[in-house]
Amino acid sequence: MALQEVARRVLLGHWMVIASLVIACMAGVTVIHLREAPTYTASTRLVLDAPAPTSLTEATAIADGAKAIVTSPSHVSTALKNAGVVRDPVAVIRNITLAPGGTSGVLQLSYQDLNPEAAAAIVNALADDLIQTRLAVSPAAQRAALDDRISVAIDQITKLDQKIASLNDQLQALQVDPANAQTVAVRAQILAYQISADSNQRAALTQQEVQLESERNSLVERGSVPNPSVIDKAFPPSHPDPSRLPIDLGLALVIGVILGVAVSSVLEIFGPTLASAEAISAALETPLLGWLSEPTETLRDRLALAASAADVGAVELLGVGNIPSLSALARSMEVPGPAEGKGLAIFSAEDAPPAYRNGSASPSSGFVLVTPERIRKAALAPARNLLAISGRPLLGVIVHMPDRPAEPTDLPKPPRKASPRLAVVDRDGDPLQGMSREIASDLWGGR
Repeated sequence: MALQEVARRVLLGHWMVIASLVIACMAGVTVIHLREAPTYTASTRLVLDAPAPTSLTEATAIADGAKAIVTSPSHVSTALKNAGVVRDPVAVIRNITLAPGGTSGVLQLSYQDLNPEAAAAIVNALADDLIQTRLAVSPAAQRAALDDRISVAIDQITKLDQKIASLNDQLQALQVDPANAQTVAVRAQILAYQISADSNQRAALTQQEVQLESERNSLVERGSVPNPSVIDKAFPPSHPDPSRLPIDLGLALVIGVILGVAVSSVLEIFGPTLASAEAISAALETPLLGWLSEPTETLRDRLALAASAADVGAVELLGVGNIPSLSALARSMEVPGPAEGKGLAIFSAEDAPPAYRNGSASPSSGFVLVTPERIRKAALAPARNLLAISGRPLLGVIVHMPDRPAEPTDLPKPPRKASPRLAVVDRDGDPLQGMSREIASDLWGGR
């Protein structure tokens, strides 16, 4: 199936379904926005204790680390308490945004709320909490903590040195007495064990001091970094946030079109339609004779050609769908012959003579189907069944298209020799006999 035919069947054939879904989506978005209260966004700018980023990736990484802190439930609860505002922490987290200012190292923290004063108070409290949290883990704080640990280690080493010196003095002060030699030996062994244990502990503390000094030196070698601080405090916004209605309407339009096309495709799968005259004639495997909007003479000539080709002397009009009266159409196109009763009989299925109803009429008749330009395939089933039962041929299809402009009939034509338009076809003679000279000249080159 050609892509053009698919588009005609899905898009043009079900445009009302698509339009209805688009309108419904856009109307729903509009109603939702009309019921929403205006929101206000307060923003503050701050800088953290981190080296200036050299790329957007590094800047984004710094912002992500800061956002992980300000969106932590415990930090949000603390900020709400400090701001003196009662809000649901979960709802507050959803309205927090933190974005880097390019590669400058400056971060912009924003919060959206229904109250402008509350928005400013909450975002300032979040910024202060972030600064305090970063100060607790800043390089300066880390160096101070390392200095404290180094000082404690040095004090412990000094005490151990004093203790070891005292034990050595006690060991040297022991005097050997033959009367209690065993007691003195045990006492000396105990002192030696204590000296060894204290020496091992001193060695461990000395190694710990060396490691702490190394960590402190590495912090110093990193260079200076800015202290975390707030650059610009937030103030209550004076204007509400711009409405998202235009953006959401655009999204609703896209979603409505997608849903409409999907629904139309499903409808076409379970109820396929024929959306053009060419598709109808191809489905019935019969030629397209024309449109009802064309001049009656043109349709009459084409019916005569089709009847002559099928060797029938009468045409019965069948109708499906919403079409004009077939009886009036048949009377307007009936072909008179040179003698009464010798023309091409054209009648509707409702006005068919009894002889044609029971199949005893001579000459035999053929069917011409009159149908709208768009019709479901299932609607053609009765016509197919009638053709199969009657055994009579389907001569062609005439399509009714209400909005198709009528072709002009008053155009000047070159003069031709007067002759009867149509006459009875002699089936044993020349096939051109009984056909207007105009049609014969057009088809057979003036034979």
